[in-house]
Amino acid sequence: TGDGQSVRTAAAVERERESYDVTLKGISRTGKVPASGDVMLEDLGNAGFVSFGSVFKNGVAKVRVPKGTYVLNSNVVTDPKKKWDVDWLVQPKLSVTKNTTITLDARKTKPASITLPVKGTTLRGIQTEYTVASKQTELGYGWAVGGKGTLRTAHVGPKITDGSLSQRWAGSWNKGAAGDYNIAFGGKVTQFATGVSRKYKASQFATVKLTMGVGAVKKKTGEVAPIAELPGGYGMYGAPAYQALPGARTVRVATSDKARWGLMFAQIGGKDKKGRLIYESGYILGDPAAYKGGKSYTKTVNTGVFGPRLTGYDGVYRDGNEIAGFVPLLADGKGNDGASAFSSVTTVLHRNGKKYAQTEDPLQGWDYFTVPAGSADYKLSSSVRHTAKIGALSTRVDVSFTFRSKKSAAKLPASTVRFTPALSTDGRAKAGKTVSVPVKVQGSAAGKNLKSLATYVSYNGGKTWKKVTVKKGKITVKNPAKNKAISFAANITDKKGNKSTVRIYNAYLGK
Repeated sequence: TGDGQSVRTAAAVERERESYDVTLKGISRTGKVPASGDVMLEDLGNAGFVSFGSVFKNGVAKVRVPKGTYVLNSNVVTDPKKKWDVDWLVQPKLSVTKNTTITLDARKTKPASITLPVKGTTLRGIQTEYTVASKQTELGYGWAVGGKGTLRTAHVGPKITDGSLSQRWAGSWNKGAAGDYNIAFGGKVTQFATGVSRKYKASQFATVKLTMGVGAVKKKTGEVAPIAELPGGYGMYGAPAYQALPGARTVRVATSDKARWGLMFAQIGGKDKKGRLIYESGYILGDPAAYKGGKSYTKTVNTGVFGPRLTGYDGVYRDGNEIAGFVPLLADGKGNDGASAFSSVTTVLHRNGKKYAQTEDPLQGWDYFTVPAGSADYKLSSSVRHTAKIGALSTRVDVSFTFRSKKSAAKLPASTVRFTPALSTDGRAKAGKTVSVPVKVQGSAAGKNLKSLATYVSYNGGKTWKKVTVKKGKITVKNPAKNKAISFAANITDKKGNKSTVRIYNAYLGK
């Protein structure tokens, strides 16, 4: 400041939030330093968006974290060659207010011990998950092991007595041709389980006899996975089972603990070059339902005729200036929601007779059309196709719905027809035989709202159509020749003048 002037320089110092060291000491199942392992702390007060992780080095892992409440998850590895053997130690709520040292001792873990009412079963998979809640959020974590693995668990720290902790378990076993056993249970707990023990009686299981079809093709495999819904809306997925198609499987589900069960099905067409399963289609067999122990039930999936469905929430909707479709175009013969992998999809919206826009959404709500607010006449049409390699049935399905609409929040009028002939599980019927095919209108024209219905059949892939009359809810048709197909079509008008069409190409084959 030789000239009498002074210059002041501002300096900013970024102070560390109040933070502390957390030291975690790992002990393997043999009492030695673990071969490997990791720890993760997630900030429960920040909805888990702040997390800190580390790995064991010479049996010690260290993390420095801001003051707060954390969820601690740790995996202590005794033998890295046994990758399916898991020792999962959890402290659901860890309050860090000072430097802290925690011992994670795998010798304290215990396995899941589930006793079934039969002997000679093989474990396919077992899993557990837990959730811990705060005022801001609920965080959830889970771990599953396959049939060759062992899942051992242990609680660390004090009990959780404020009702914020819950834990659930699910497991799946197979007894050869006798079928599968699936269990699920759980609820509010005061600590993460240090192992678990359950014994089941035969009277606690419901039996679901599942028939699985295929679309007139060979060398396909069905995958069946049980879904358990436990109180509180928590879902648990059982290990999948595999079966050649067409076929039948006996699936048993435990009915205790207020568990509700559903089934998911997938058709598999082999494996790719990397050994991964090739999924060709998938179906959900309704919402999870309560079954009664000791009772038997029957279910059918992946059988024809595959076609559009309009029940419950299904339909075309307008929300303000957006129009979208939620219509299963390939619901199976029992009405199960699902579809095959499409080879092509074309969905078009016409407005006042002119093409307005086009998408590749097969009316699954993946996309929507933004339209002007004013009233206009609309026609929503969609055409989907899949290759005959996936299935020879319903290889093409076309639908269209016409209606008048303006800005609103409403379900728009749409109708379809379900064709339900008696078919074998591979989608065939005796060639040349004259049969009655039930038809049912769904959607806005259902029941007393139907103004007119015209139905058609084709034996040449839809090149020409022959009108057939509906009598007492049925049409009379001649089954196609061996290995040939019949196609169905319908034009529907409801009493308000809204028109819909459906075309199902190659609905079923003759045998």
